[in-house]
Amino acid sequence: MVRSKILYKLSGLALRSHRWFLRLAERPKGFSPYVLRSNDRIPDLKIVHVIGNFIVGGSAQLVVDLIEGAGDTFRQSVVVPNHPEPLPYQGLDIQQFPISRLKDLHTYLRQESPDIVHIHYFMRDAEKYEELTLWYRAIFDMCADLDLKVIQNVNVPTTPVISPSVRHNVYVSDYVLGNFKPEEGPAASVIYPGSDLDHFTYSEIASESKNIGMVYRLEKDKLSEDSIEVFIRVAQLSPGTRCYIVGGGSLLPHFKERVRQENLDAQFEFTGYVSYSELPRIYTQFSVFVAPIHDESFGQVTPFAMGRGLCVAAYDTGALPEILGSRDAIAPVGDVEALADLVIGLLGDPDRRRSIAKANSERANKLFTRESMVTAYKELYMSLLLAN
Repeated sequence: MVRSKILYKLSGLALRSHRWFLRLAERPKGFSPYVLRSNDRIPDLKIVHVIGNFIVGGSAQLVVDLIEGAGDTFRQSVVVPNHPEPLPYQGLDIQQFPISRLKDLHTYLRQESPDIVHIHYFMRDAEKYEELTLWYRAIFDMCADLDLKVIQNVNVPTTPVISPSVRHNVYVSDYVLGNFKPEEGPAASVIYPGSDLDHFTYSEIASESKNIGMVYRLEKDKLSEDSIEVFIRVAQLSPGTRCYIVGGGSLLPHFKERVRQENLDAQFEFTGYVSYSELPRIYTQFSVFVAPIHDESFGQVTPFAMGRGLCVAAYDTGALPEILGSRDAIAPVGDVEALADLVIGLLGDPDRRRSIAKANSERANKLFTRESMVTAYKELYMSLLLAN
């Protein structure tokens, strides 16, 4: 049976963790739900995706893309501890099993008997998020107990869970694999998260505009309070530039206050959250996408910008140099003035900006398409099913 000590501990945490899970899964205001494309076929092979939350973001989008892209070969469902209402992604088989219902989850996995359990792991601070960390680990134990084959996606810069149930670890970038792969463990590979670049096609209009912007959840996992300072510096040195801050989160009030303090409101537009369907139009409003972040395992907003035909200026952190494939528009991490000067230089050099933008588009369409990602995962799934 599943390790009883973990189950008892999790049951004891259930009440105090409930509000935490709801806060984690809260759907940002302003989003229109994305409805998954239906598949007429009902394949025999079954995959269960396990993910700690299903809010809008890279990990959830990866799952959605696999459900849509591999739906002709695999029946797929999703297991979460809790999810927001209404769901930001609709039209999928999603099951809620909070901490208090882990025994029911064990029964579900036993009855479903999936061919593969695909666990999308993104825990970086086990002490801070003890409940969710234990939820994940209990599921690894369940899969070992039920002799289920597990693929573990390592979606952030963190060490993967070591479990006999894991047959293969997938890292979202060479950066994550190179820095967090254990010395011993199962087979491992890198599969870049794919993007629907047909939705973000190259646009010369974008490369000719004079504005800058970023698109992120405005939270401290990637950004800091100083991230807005890059835009403030550019706005001060280039009065004709307009800055678009796209997204919402706990840092938004601080960002707005700093802009107000510098009397730069006329040069800034805070859009809040926008729907996926609106993102291409938003990206077209600026020619330089700025990534003033302190950490990046992969991040789809950068390939979105690349596919759209934008020049990207970024800090030298995590997988960003790997994604861009060049250090032509990279500044030392945390150096506000260096990144601001780089952005201003790009705004003043249209030929250089267009050259980088075109190279970005070509690289994104070569390496970061949804089709190439789905193909890689389907091949991995089939190889695992054929293995002993």
